[in-house]
Amino acid sequence: MASSLPAYFHPLRVRYADTDAQGHVYFANYLTYADEGLSGFMRHIGWGSDTTEQRGVDFVFADAQARYRDRAFFEDVLHVHIGVERIGRTSLVTRFVVHRPADDTVLAEGQLVQVCLAMPAREKTPLPNDLRDSLVADAV
Repeated sequence: MASSLPAYFHPLRVRYADTDAQGHVYFANYLTYADEGLSGFMRHIGWGSDTTEQRGVDFVFADAQARYRDRAFFEDVLHVHIGVERIGRTSLVTRFVVHRPADDTVLAEGQLVQVCLAMPAREKTPLPNDLRDSLVADAV
């Protein structure tokens, strides 16, 4: 299993507040986990929120898709793996996999599509070249 996972991962522990009445992680929280993982990935390549602000760009989600495979529970330690799937002119498509390493189980997987905006106009703009270079370098 581990060989098919994107190399970068963001670790997290399931909080009690993330669970539902059945005692497992509420389905919508997997997208929150994916967002946390993506934020960690962007910081990892040097493009945290401070960098985007300095560069006058921002990113918004245009699409998010998730497939649920298994359940996670309170106190489970999870790895949110993030990989680059496609770099467009103004957009970025990433793949996420929420994995429980303790038993090598994939819990959820999907895609996130982000669009780059020029600020403060909030108009689509091409991805900065140095971001594109960082994304390509990390994908290799």
